[in-house]
Amino acid sequence: MSFRDADGKQIRHENTGFDTGFSNFQFVGQHYGDHPVMRRIFSLARKHTYQSLVVDEIPESDCALLAEENTALRVRRPDFQRSDVHRVSFFRCTKEQTHTPGDFLGYVVFKQDHFANEPKLKAHVFESVLAPFRSAADNNFVHCPRDYEVNTSLGKFKVSGVLYAQQNDLTFVCAHVGLRSVLAAVLPDADITYAKLNGLVGVDHKTRTVGGGVGLPPKDIEAILTALGVDFSKVVHEPSQNLVLPTDYQRDLYGYIESGWPALVGFELDKPLPGASKIPRHVIPVFGHTFNDDTWMPDAQRAYFGGTLGYYPSENWLSSFVVHDDNFGPYLCVPRHFLKKDNFRIMYGLKRHKTEYGAVDAEAAGFTFLEAISKAFPTLGLDWYDRFAVFTKCGWLVLRTILVRKSEYVDRLKNIHDREGASLGGALVQKLQALVPDCFWMVEASAPELFSVSRRKFGEVLLVANKPLPKPLNPSVLLAARLPGFALLGESLAVERTKLTGHTPLFGFEQ
Repeated sequence: MSFRDADGKQIRHENTGFDTGFSNFQFVGQHYGDHPVMRRIFSLARKHTYQSLVVDEIPESDCALLAEENTALRVRRPDFQRSDVHRVSFFRCTKEQTHTPGDFLGYVVFKQDHFANEPKLKAHVFESVLAPFRSAADNNFVHCPRDYEVNTSLGKFKVSGVLYAQQNDLTFVCAHVGLRSVLAAVLPDADITYAKLNGLVGVDHKTRTVGGGVGLPPKDIEAILTALGVDFSKVVHEPSQNLVLPTDYQRDLYGYIESGWPALVGFELDKPLPGASKIPRHVIPVFGHTFNDDTWMPDAQRAYFGGTLGYYPSENWLSSFVVHDDNFGPYLCVPRHFLKKDNFRIMYGLKRHKTEYGAVDAEAAGFTFLEAISKAFPTLGLDWYDRFAVFTKCGWLVLRTILVRKSEYVDRLKNIHDREGASLGGALVQKLQALVPDCFWMVEASAPELFSVSRRKFGEVLLVANKPLPKPLNPSVLLAARLPGFALLGESLAVERTKLTGHTPLFGFEQ
């Protein structure tokens, strides 16, 4: 995108370490009008212990995207005069040191728009990409970061993160920026313009406008996703489509983001804004989550509050969803169960492949097959398989369900091994490779301590995703099951023994 490509003119290069006396509050107050989202972004840079920043000014004449955005503003608001744009880049080295690729922490593009009939500037963060501050080692999982190359006045640098953007409430609104964030995570180009989004639904800023309380309705969001070839599922909570439980949608939400793709969540505020009669709605992108190793809830729900499920969903360890909010900033955590059905209205889960049923149903089917296996083979004389059978019988399994690609799964099969160093074997990998389609559901089976602390599992069940689950359930949707010491292959349930008799890493946690 042009804001990342533009050369810009360097207007400031400063050290920012604590020993320099640099103040984020003072800097943002002096140069960016105490903008709260800028304060949030600068605070994230401080968490990364950034030591310097560089500010490049980007003129309209040097940036095609800026010219396109300003053209749209002139149509929407004939009194639009000009814009001032700064691209602020953050580094973990001082300005005197050599700036290496690993020193780049991210950037923010700040846009201030001037209007003849409005004395106060309208300012917003047009875009920002920062590296997430926390990682899987901190129980913080951001599943869909992308690499972005930025051409600063100090040279070109790359950063991996999730694109953040803020609405201007004139030519694009919260639905636009939410869509831009989730689409940037899945489209080959890693971004999309607002002109493209508006063009797909007929927003021309003359006959049809957005902003000032007018947003994009669900039909437009769906039209955009469909036009771009992005498959999705949705959950709706309206008077005509009522959720039963207060947070029913959250297990589906977790299933989507745990599979590596983002989601959009829309909700309604408690009351109208001052001077308005209609209660407004807002949408935010969700792209990650946090876990809590020591959560009380999984055992307490079952022991104290009547939980009857025969296994522990891995979602029980989820603490918060990681989101962007264009009103508040990037990489914020929404506590699990905070957004209940009284306010929740719609969720779009983006999917890398079309499926005929969701993660929750896949998990239930996976448990049924695992339970049947443990009854058919109650013991094998192998420590880890026998533990699996006992944990299944006692209702202690932890199940994690994700939609995976064949290439990803096979690559991991070739490299996994247990703690004794045993691997699966090339012949069995080839048989599994021949059995599975391009995309399928994987239900991983683990134990509470094995899952939450070691990030490892007994094994997994693989299920067909592109046809409905049969009623009653039968092995026609079972692709394979792999457990310590053996595997079941295909609908015929052919048994293959293996020397891999221990536990293996959860998908995505391979060393």
